[in-house]
Amino acid sequence: MLSVIKSELVKYGENTSIKGIPKILKSKDIFLKGLWFLFFLASTVLLAYLLQRLFTNYYSWPVTTKYGENRKQTMSFPDITVCNLDIFAEGEPEELSMKDYLSFVNSTKNDQFENIIKLSTEYNMEMKYVSDILEELDSLSGYIMNLKKNRPKSVDCPDFIVDCTLFGTDWFEAKEACSVDNFTRVWNIDYYTCYTLKVDNLKLTNFNVMRGISLLLNIGPPNFIQLPFRHSLTSSQARGVQVSVHSAGTPPDLKRGFNVAHGTENIVEIVQTKTLRLDEPYNIMGCTNKEAMPYSNSGNYSSDLCIEYCQQHKISEECGCMTHLLNVPESDNTELCGNFSLGETTTDATKNDTTYDSLSRLICSVNHLDHLIELDESCVNECQLSCSESDYDSYLTSARWPQPSLELDIFKKFLIETDCFKNYPKVRARYDNYLKFSEEYARNQNVEFFDSNLTQIRNSFLLIKFVMKQNFPYYQSEGPVYKWDMMIGTVGGMFSLWLGITVANGVEIIELVYSMLKKCWKNKNSVKVLKENNTSVENFKENQQIDAQDLQISQISTKIN
Repeated sequence: MLSVIKSELVKYGENTSIKGIPKILKSKDIFLKGLWFLFFLASTVLLAYLLQRLFTNYYSWPVTTKYGENRKQTMSFPDITVCNLDIFAEGEPEELSMKDYLSFVNSTKNDQFENIIKLSTEYNMEMKYVSDILEELDSLSGYIMNLKKNRPKSVDCPDFIVDCTLFGTDWFEAKEACSVDNFTRVWNIDYYTCYTLKVDNLKLTNFNVMRGISLLLNIGPPNFIQLPFRHSLTSSQARGVQVSVHSAGTPPDLKRGFNVAHGTENIVEIVQTKTLRLDEPYNIMGCTNKEAMPYSNSGNYSSDLCIEYCQQHKISEECGCMTHLLNVPESDNTELCGNFSLGETTTDATKNDTTYDSLSRLICSVNHLDHLIELDESCVNECQLSCSESDYDSYLTSARWPQPSLELDIFKKFLIETDCFKNYPKVRARYDNYLKFSEEYARNQNVEFFDSNLTQIRNSFLLIKFVMKQNFPYYQSEGPVYKWDMMIGTVGGMFSLWLGITVANGVEIIELVYSMLKKCWKNKNSVKVLKENNTSVENFKENQQIDAQDLQISQISTKIN
């Protein structure tokens, strides 16, 4: 058996296409045998090293990113959200004045001093840190927390959304209706009332693709109600408008927005990029195909907002309220940490209990925010990046607006022709100098324009043009660096380069195994036949001996008889 296997292996080695082995077996020269052996050994070691590197890289799951313009897909216009940075532009809420609120906050710090010490001990915080938390109440956000979410309609004229114009792909004005009625009023913790234009709700009939939107906004006259100054990265205390450009159906994230000033014309160039991501194992955290926003009553999925909503949910479970330091999900039943239910209590005892409970929830929420890393770990796992989403990048340019020669026409179209002067005496008084100039200009068109006297329009109005910059959306897609066909080619190329091993060698090995099994089987059968033949010869001899013995016995018996 061993001799058969050995002969077949030698026969295979002498005829195989693997480089070096036939030379080692056939060569009669010792030097050549050693040379080919060293070649075979070095090639095998180097091949093993290269294969180890290749599979290490493969199982690190590297990706390659493609970027370009998708000419087979049409653009989709994003939703637009705009907020007046002056929360009192629509009038100071009657339910609670800013002056009364600030007075309440100052008195609370004194009246609740003992309770504040108690809370700092309960949450194991330094007294100074707790005082800094209470300072956060002395802000516009603290004031908004204590107001009703449903704000009455604006008392100014014209409305915040003065004019809205849609444009198609030909860059010209579209024959589609667009007004303040197309905007949805949205509550926000930093700006109180915002307006969102949801493109999916627009009933477009004359064109399928929107190129842009032009918005003329009225932020109202300057407000002189005294406000506390606060350093903040999440809100603005400028005069103008906060803007957020976000994917259709997703909630606005105004912390990541931008603001524009009054008396300016602003062009916002929007670049749409369709992003396609790979799931595990190429991305460690994977990606998700979720469409609905968790922890919210409405809105499409957004990873960044999902994380904050998740954190809000955990804080709400622990403290019974949500913090104003994170984005707040859209809901009428959301209770905010720092809401003292002002105006709802009837007795001093009830008021003190409510104030203590509100302070306790506020400190509880900030205490949990200190453990934001722990919150992030679970929420990031739950709120993965989308496997497919549209991103919108915005590029802003601004210029002084309007030209003095345009102010009179703007005044006529949006103040005179809209009957603002008839129904709003305060508006008439504010623009009285424009009215006088308009009447004088009607009598004598050569009258000089006194720019220093006509400033109300540039102090209250601004223009924003949102334009899709490209004709087709860009795409950014991830793909694996190593695919199965590429790996087969690379591995096969290495084997062929260093040792000359190909797919045919696999057939040779099968042939070798088959030949060895066949020879072993033949040898086994031949031995069996030989044994059977030997057994037959021995039986024949025994039978002959028996017959001879029987013959002798018979002869002896005959003689006796």
